[in-house]
Amino acid sequence: IQQNITMARLSFACALMLLSSSMTANALAPSSATKSNVDRRQMFGILGSVITGAAVMASVPQEANAIAFKVGPASPFTGDYEDPNHPGCLRQVKVVGAPLKGDGTRPVNPIIEITGYDGKGSGNVCTEADRPTRSDLWKIQGKVKSNTEASIDFSPKGGPSNLTAVVDGDGIVFPDGNKWTKVPLGTNNRRPKDMSTLK
Repeated sequence: IQQNITMARLSFACALMLLSSSMTANALAPSSATKSNVDRRQMFGILGSVITGAAVMASVPQEANAIAFKVGPASPFTGDYEDPNHPGCLRQVKVVGAPLKGDGTRPVNPIIEITGYDGKGSGNVCTEADRPTRSDLWKIQGKVKSNTEASIDFSPKGGPSNLTAVVDGDGIVFPDGNKWTKVPLGTNNRRPKDMSTLK
Protein backbone atom coordinates (compact mmCIF):
# COMPACT_ATOMS: atom_id res chain seq x y z
CA ILE A 1 0.00 0.00 0.00
CA GLN A 2 2.80 2.41 0.97
CA GLN A 3 4.51 1.86 -2.39
CA ASN A 4 1.28 2.69 -4.21
CA ILE A 5 0.87 5.86 -2.16
CA THR A 6 4.45 6.92 -2.94
CA MET A 7 3.87 6.39 -6.67
CA ALA A 8 0.64 8.38 -6.46
CA ARG A 9 2.46 11.23 -4.78
CA LEU A 10 5.18 11.27 -7.45
CA SER A 11 2.61 11.20 -10.25
CA PHE A 12 0.66 14.00 -8.60
CA ALA A 13 3.82 16.11 -8.15
CA CYS A 14 4.81 15.62 -11.81
CA ALA A 15 1.34 16.58 -12.98
CA LEU A 16 1.42 19.69 -10.80
CA MET A 17 4.82 20.74 -12.21
CA LEU A 18 3.65 20.27 -15.80
CA LEU A 19 0.47 22.17 -15.08
CA SER A 20 2.40 25.04 -13.49
CA SER A 21 4.75 25.23 -16.50
CA SER A 22 1.81 25.25 -18.86
CA MET A 23 0.05 28.00 -16.96
CA THR A 24 3.22 30.10 -16.84
CA ALA A 25 3.77 29.69 -20.58
CA ASN A 26 0.18 30.66 -21.32
CA ALA A 27 0.40 33.65 -19.03
CA LEU A 28 3.58 34.92 -20.70
CA ALA A 29 2.43 34.31 -24.27
CA PRO A 30 1.27 37.44 -26.11
CA SER A 31 -2.45 37.51 -26.68
CA SER A 32 -5.41 39.82 -26.88
CA ALA A 33 -7.00 41.20 -23.70
CA THR A 34 -10.10 39.08 -24.15
CA LYS A 35 -8.15 35.88 -24.65
CA SER A 36 -5.98 36.77 -21.66
CA ASN A 37 -9.05 37.11 -19.42
CA VAL A 38 -10.35 33.73 -20.60
CA ASP A 39 -6.94 32.14 -20.00
CA ARG A 40 -6.83 33.58 -16.49
CA ARG A 41 -10.26 32.16 -15.67
CA GLN A 42 -9.20 28.77 -17.01
CA MET A 43 -6.01 28.86 -14.98
CA PHE A 44 -7.87 29.73 -11.78
CA GLY A 45 -10.29 26.89 -12.45
CA ILE A 46 -7.44 24.46 -13.00
CA LEU A 47 -5.65 25.77 -9.91
CA GLY A 48 -8.78 25.11 -7.84
CA SER A 49 -8.83 21.53 -9.10
CA VAL A 50 -5.18 21.13 -8.18
CA ILE A 51 -5.80 22.40 -4.64
CA THR A 52 -8.71 19.98 -4.25
CA GLY A 53 -6.49 17.14 -5.46
CA ALA A 54 -3.80 18.15 -2.99
CA ALA A 55 -6.31 18.01 -0.14
CA VAL A 56 -7.33 14.51 -1.18
CA MET A 57 -3.71 13.40 -1.35
CA ALA A 58 -3.08 14.84 2.11
CA SER A 59 -5.73 12.53 3.53
CA VAL A 60 -4.27 9.41 1.91
CA PRO A 61 -1.30 8.89 4.28
CA GLN A 62 -3.64 8.53 7.25
CA GLU A 63 -5.44 5.66 5.50
CA ALA A 64 -2.15 4.12 4.45
CA ASN A 65 -0.91 4.16 8.04
CA ALA A 66 -4.10 2.52 9.34
CA ILE A 67 -3.64 -0.86 10.97
CA ALA A 68 -4.13 -3.85 8.67
CA PHE A 69 -6.14 -5.93 11.12
CA LYS A 70 -5.90 -9.70 10.91
CA VAL A 71 -9.02 -11.80 11.49
CA GLY A 72 -9.75 -15.52 11.64
CA PRO A 73 -6.81 -17.93 11.87
CA ALA A 74 -4.41 -15.18 10.77
CA SER A 75 -4.93 -13.24 14.00
CA PRO A 76 -2.34 -13.89 16.74
CA PHE A 77 -5.23 -14.01 19.22
CA THR A 78 -7.10 -16.85 17.53
CA GLY A 79 -6.71 -20.25 19.15
CA ASP A 80 -7.39 -22.47 22.16
CA TYR A 81 -5.74 -21.62 25.46
CA GLU A 82 -4.86 -22.99 28.88
CA ASP A 83 -5.95 -20.73 31.73
CA PRO A 84 -3.92 -21.47 34.90
CA ASN A 85 -6.81 -20.19 37.01
CA HIS A 86 -9.08 -22.84 35.43
CA PRO A 87 -6.86 -25.81 34.49
CA GLY A 88 -8.30 -28.07 31.82
CA CYS A 89 -11.23 -25.75 31.11
CA LEU A 90 -12.25 -24.49 27.69
CA ARG A 91 -10.83 -21.16 26.55
CA GLN A 92 -11.32 -20.48 22.85
CA VAL A 93 -10.51 -17.11 21.30
CA LYS A 94 -11.64 -15.89 17.88
CA VAL A 95 -11.23 -12.62 16.00
CA VAL A 96 -13.95 -11.75 13.50
CA GLY A 97 -14.86 -8.71 11.43
CA ALA A 98 -17.19 -6.26 13.13
CA PRO A 99 -20.85 -6.56 12.07
CA LEU A 100 -22.39 -4.03 9.72
CA LYS A 101 -24.04 -1.01 11.27
CA GLY A 102 -27.51 0.24 10.40
CA ASP A 103 -26.13 2.65 7.82
CA GLY A 104 -24.35 -0.16 5.96
CA THR A 105 -20.86 0.75 7.12
CA ARG A 106 -18.58 -1.57 9.07
CA PRO A 107 -16.45 -0.48 12.06
CA VAL A 108 -12.72 -0.69 11.44
CA ASN A 109 -11.84 -2.60 14.59
CA PRO A 110 -12.57 -6.36 14.56
CA ILE A 111 -14.35 -8.14 17.38
CA ILE A 112 -12.60 -10.58 19.72
CA GLU A 113 -14.82 -13.39 21.02
CA ILE A 114 -13.97 -15.69 23.92
CA THR A 115 -15.94 -18.84 24.61
CA GLY A 116 -15.28 -20.69 27.85
CA TYR A 117 -16.35 -23.10 30.55
CA ASP A 118 -15.34 -23.06 34.21
CA GLY A 119 -16.36 -26.56 35.31
CA LYS A 120 -19.22 -27.78 37.45
CA GLY A 121 -17.32 -28.79 40.55
CA SER A 122 -15.27 -26.86 43.06
CA GLY A 123 -11.66 -25.91 42.55
CA ASN A 124 -12.12 -24.33 39.11
CA VAL A 125 -10.65 -27.46 37.50
CA CYS A 126 -12.06 -29.27 34.46
CA THR A 127 -11.45 -32.88 33.45
CA GLU A 128 -12.15 -34.74 30.22
CA ALA A 129 -15.01 -36.49 32.01
CA ASP A 130 -16.44 -33.07 32.84
CA ARG A 131 -17.12 -31.89 29.32
CA PRO A 132 -19.59 -29.03 29.01
CA THR A 133 -22.92 -28.97 27.23
CA ARG A 134 -23.86 -26.07 24.96
CA SER A 135 -25.82 -24.42 27.76
CA ASP A 136 -22.77 -24.55 30.06
CA LEU A 137 -20.69 -22.32 27.81
CA TRP A 138 -20.25 -18.61 28.37
CA LYS A 139 -19.20 -16.05 25.77
CA ILE A 140 -17.76 -12.58 26.10
CA GLN A 141 -16.59 -10.06 23.50
CA GLY A 142 -14.31 -7.11 23.09
CA LYS A 143 -12.65 -4.84 20.55
CA VAL A 144 -9.30 -5.47 18.89
CA LYS A 145 -7.11 -2.36 19.15
CA SER A 146 -4.15 -3.78 17.24
CA ASN A 147 -3.02 -7.22 16.12
CA THR A 148 -1.48 -7.74 19.57
CA GLU A 149 -3.80 -5.81 21.88
CA ALA A 150 -7.51 -6.00 22.65
CA SER A 151 -9.98 -4.59 25.14
CA ILE A 152 -12.34 -7.28 26.47
CA ASP A 153 -15.63 -6.88 28.31
CA PHE A 154 -15.52 -9.31 31.24
CA SER A 155 -18.52 -7.70 32.98
CA PRO A 156 -20.85 -10.65 32.16
CA LYS A 157 -18.53 -12.73 34.37
CA GLY A 158 -18.28 -10.10 37.09
CA GLY A 159 -15.06 -8.55 35.85
CA PRO A 160 -14.13 -5.17 34.32
CA SER A 161 -15.76 -4.01 31.11
CA ASN A 162 -12.52 -3.01 29.38
CA LEU A 163 -9.82 -5.44 30.46
CA THR A 164 -6.69 -5.14 28.33
CA ALA A 165 -5.35 -8.35 26.78
CA VAL A 166 -1.94 -8.41 25.09
CA VAL A 167 -0.38 -11.11 22.92
CA ASP A 168 2.91 -12.07 24.55
CA GLY A 169 4.92 -14.80 22.84
CA ASP A 170 2.97 -18.04 23.25
CA GLY A 171 -0.06 -16.61 24.98
CA ILE A 172 -2.25 -13.74 26.14
CA VAL A 173 -1.34 -11.70 29.20
CA PHE A 174 -3.79 -9.75 31.37
CA PRO A 175 -3.04 -6.79 33.69
CA ASP A 176 -3.12 -8.98 36.83
CA GLY A 177 -0.26 -11.08 35.42
CA ASN A 178 -2.46 -14.04 34.49
CA LYS A 179 -1.30 -15.58 31.20
CA TRP A 180 -3.34 -17.86 28.99
CA THR A 181 -0.97 -20.14 27.11
CA LYS A 182 -1.92 -21.14 23.58
CA VAL A 183 -2.39 -24.86 22.95
CA PRO A 184 -0.93 -25.41 19.44
CA LEU A 185 -3.01 -28.49 18.59
CA GLY A 186 -6.22 -27.09 20.07
CA THR A 187 -8.48 -28.50 22.79
CA ASN A 188 -11.29 -30.26 20.96
CA ASN A 189 -11.80 -32.58 23.95
CA ARG A 190 -12.89 -29.59 26.05
CA ARG A 191 -15.79 -28.69 23.80
CA PRO A 192 -19.33 -30.09 24.01
CA LYS A 193 -19.38 -33.58 22.54
CA ASP A 194 -21.87 -32.58 19.85
CA MET A 195 -19.75 -29.65 18.69
CA SER A 196 -16.67 -30.25 16.55
CA THR A 197 -16.13 -26.49 16.32
CA LEU A 198 -17.45 -23.55 18.25
CA LYS A 199 -19.31 -20.74 16.52
